[in-house]
Amino acid sequence: MEMLEQIADAFVPILCLLITAGGGYLVALLRRQTQQIEEELDNETASKYIDLATDAVEQAVTYTAQTFVDALKAEGAFTKEKQLEAFQKARDKVLEILGDTTVKALGEIYGDFDAWLDTKIEQVCRDIKVPEVEKAATTTAAATAASVASTIATTAVQQIAAEAAPANDPVETEEKTE
Repeated sequence: MEMLEQIADAFVPILCLLITAGGGYLVALLRRQTQQIEEELDNETASKYIDLATDAVEQAVTYTAQTFVDALKAEGAFTKEKQLEAFQKARDKVLEILGDTTVKALGEIYGDFDAWLDTKIEQVCRDIKVPEVEKAATTTAAATAASVASTIATTAVQQIAAEAAPANDPVETEEKTE
């Protein structure tokens, strides 16, 4: 019995040390997990604001292009001054769509919301123009491919005809006589 008490007395400090170390580890683990959850929530919220802003810019640029730019281009009156006016119209429309709360949140995310917005509007304008350029390039590439295919086919037909012509000529054969 006395031996059992001695063993218990020896293990109590070790057990206390393990509980203290384990508790410290558990607290550190909980803090890391809490921080990770907070970061994920911040990232999720930031991602939602970024997606919202990106959609707003695309809508505003498309709206401005359809209601303002297309008409000016049709009249041949889309000057540098009108380009700047269209840019400002798109910018104003984005701010109208987003509202103050979203603009403030995006300012916290990007630091300089105005710089981000101006850059994003330019990017969307370029993206709208690219399909027109790609369409022209695709048409040119298709025409070139068709021309090359036609040349190859014509050459192949001529080559086959040239090879077939000697075969049609009468061939002299020797008859064996015994």
